[in-house]
Amino acid sequence: MKKFKKISICLIILFILLGSISSISATQWPMFQDNLRHTGYVNQDTSYSTQTWTVNLNSPISASPVICKDQIFIGTEEGTLFALDAQDGNESWTFNTKGAIHSSPVVSDDTLYVGSDDGYLYSVDTRTGDEKWKFKAGDSIKSSPAIDSEKVYVGSDDGNMYAIDRDDGSLSWQYKTDDDVVSSPTVNEDTVFFGSNDDRIYALNTKDGSVKWNYTTGDDVKSSVAISNGTIYVGSNDNQVYALDEENGTELWTYNAGSSVISSPSIDARQSTLYVGTEKGNILALDVRDGLKKWETKTKSAINGTPSIFGNNIAVGNAAGTMLMLNKFTGENVWSYNPGYIDNFSGSISASPITSGGSLFMVSEDGNVYSLNTDQKVGPVSVYTYYLAALVVIIMAACIAIKKLVVDKRRNK
Repeated sequence: MKKFKKISICLIILFILLGSISSISATQWPMFQDNLRHTGYVNQDTSYSTQTWTVNLNSPISASPVICKDQIFIGTEEGTLFALDAQDGNESWTFNTKGAIHSSPVVSDDTLYVGSDDGYLYSVDTRTGDEKWKFKAGDSIKSSPAIDSEKVYVGSDDGNMYAIDRDDGSLSWQYKTDDDVVSSPTVNEDTVFFGSNDDRIYALNTKDGSVKWNYTTGDDVKSSVAISNGTIYVGSNDNQVYALDEENGTELWTYNAGSSVISSPSIDARQSTLYVGTEKGNILALDVRDGLKKWETKTKSAINGTPSIFGNNIAVGNAAGTMLMLNKFTGENVWSYNPGYIDNFSGSISASPITSGGSLFMVSEDGNVYSLNTDQKVGPVSVYTYYLAALVVIIMAACIAIKKLVVDKRRNK
């Protein structure tokens, strides 16, 4: 009986420990804007947070990262896909393409799909980094792929939206628009939605690529569609944010943002609020029901990335190199992190951040990946700290030298 009690106690402790380990796993962010509807909203599990760290990948980064099973997957302008440990940034593996990666990966089970400027969509094993298959489009792939149970959908600079078999990479169908497709597709049930630089928004049947409807805007549509409660939301270079009926493309409302909207909308359905950035550097919170502005926060530089929504906050980066964390109800600044400390000293942030619990991961065109703790509002000490310290030393030395020359000159007189 004593042995049985000891074994039982040990088993109970083991189960508690296993439960604790699973509870602090990273919240998954397996594709651009977290989910197939591209809402950019994640339930915050504050029990999870990583160390603050920074890793340099030796190439500018403009593609948004994703996180799955405590691994961060990031593509670079040099054409390398990295798998990093979310806890400490250590490299697990790399996969090389022959063109820049502007496409954000999508991960499902043990497979990752990512596009490259070499014109290929790649299927990669997330455990090993080995290639499973690749599909050749007619031009660069800057669009981030989306998936359903059978297909991968991705746009290309050749103007096509492709539907590709997930298992073997064979072409299921393709639909030709009249210009580049850099907007990332959004999938809901049997429809794929996307924008094109031919100034249109499309809704295609996922089974055969037939057109359900299309809507004409006033300029390029580089922004990606977000979907909530039967309505799609998307920005355009004509300065407008559009709300269209998901079923038939009927215009429900538009909002003039005052400058191009390349940023994709994020949706907090519980608060009936849409968040989006503009080329002029403004962050807008709009009521999804009627497009009325709730608040507007002005920053000093362009916002082309997409806001991430977590807890009571949103986070988005700007071209000046600052990651902003704002209160989602008021737009007031909660915290900001700039690795260069001053505007435009570090690299521009054009990629969207990803959040998991109390951690936020951001990438920069300076080639660095940064892990921040949003609960404690701390970030890693960056290399720019040493640059600035060296600059201060040089300035002080120059001041001392000038002062000495002036003093010597006066003495000589």
